Amino acid sequence: MKPSYDPVGSAVPEATLDIDDDQEYWLGSERFTGFLGETLPSGNYEFASYREGVLDGPSGELSPDGDLILEEWYRRNFLHGITRTFRHDGTLATAVGYEYAYKLWTVRFDFDGRTVLSTEGAALSEPMRQTLEVLRARVAIGPVLGPEHAADLNRH
Repeated sequence: MKPSYDPVGSAVPEATLDIDDDQEYWLGSERFTGFLGETLPSGNYEFASYREGVLDGPSGELSPDGDLILEEWYRRNFLHGITRTFRHDGTLATAVGYEYAYKLWTVRFDFDGRTVLSTEGAALSEPMRQTLEVLRARVAIGPVLGPEHAADLNRH
């Protein structure tokens, strides 16, 4: 499955960027917005999306043919949204919902990429729940979609 965006054609070489003490990427005097990427020894292409210097948007891995192998979504430097893994034939294998990098749920799909085999909620400890509450209050990003949206590739 091809992504609806072009992380390869719009990528900037990492060597053209600077990184500051706050771990924000800069392109000249502006916080970097765009894609970084590199070809891995396997021939796959790994990419990350940045907005205003921090991870924000889609990141993942493409096959040499440009098909998604992994797609994960970041918001304000947090893994936040639905992460999906795909089989070599392009069908959806798993979808995992993350909020502030905490796994909330997992959906596993049959080989057709549509039939749900299992849906599991994550067991969050009390300290994890408390941390999530603090993050929700301090870094307003919005809620993560539920497992009913796992197969909707237009929802993140």
